[in-house]
Amino acid sequence: MRPLSQASARYIILMVAGGYIVVLGLVEAARIVGALDTIQAGEVLRQITTVASLSVGAVLGFYIASHQRQS
Repeated sequence: MRPLSQASARYIILMVAGGYIVVLGLVEAARIVGALDTIQAGEVLRQITTVASLSVGAVLGFYIASHQRQS
């Protein structure tokens, strides 16, 4: 398997961040128009934040693990 390049890792992290911002905006818009109450919106935002954080951590972990370490 090929190691993950720095550019690819950066691209994936930026895509996750962009998706997070879009979904965050949609949830906030739904809260503002009344489609979600404040408690539900908070729970959804917490779950989305957890998934985004785990995704970024997985990309960073894979990037670090895919390169040979020089000692």
